[in-house]
Amino acid sequence: MLDRFDRYCELLDSLTGATPVISDVEPRVAADGPVRAISYIGVPEPGFATGFTYGLSLSSHPDWGSRGRELSITVRSDDVEWSRVPARVVAALRGICPFNSGQVLGYVEPYVEGSTMNSIVLAEPAAECGSGLFDLSRDEVDSKRRDLVEIVGAYPIYSSEREFVYSHGFDAFWSLGWDRFNPVRAPVA
Repeated sequence: MLDRFDRYCELLDSLTGATPVISDVEPRVAADGPVRAISYIGVPEPGFATGFTYGLSLSSHPDWGSRGRELSITVRSDDVEWSRVPARVVAALRGICPFNSGQVLGYVEPYVEGSTMNSIVLAEPAAECGSGLFDLSRDEVDSKRRDLVEIVGAYPIYSSEREFVYSHGFDAFWSLGWDRFNPVRAPVA
């Protein structure tokens, strides 16, 4: 019988049609449990990297209701480090942050060498990440006790764009013309 992590990876593998590179990310508090980055290079196509977190859904938050939450990212880059960014954010903020769509989260240093992006904005996941809701339940579980996990998209942004969201709101930023998949684009705000 597959454990929860294996069921999650099996769903992701069938969604992407690829085999991932899995890496552990040290959590802020060891007692919180594991945080893993599940990275797919060349997904959805060559020149892209897609990553999913595992570990956020091991905690809970009142905003989530009966669902767990995990993050995903898709960027136009061959650098596997971009696919690990959401897991690093989860490792630092799990138990503190609700990880709601429309939220921006920042870091002091750039996430990946060669880029000055040090923030993410959370929104609907990229189309490559499926419907955004996965059922990790074992088949024999009662429908009222399903293990549902919502996937929230993470998009890398600059600190100036994070400040724009704080002052003008998520919708104002999201409606600007910017390439959500380009981690080396110029700032739009």
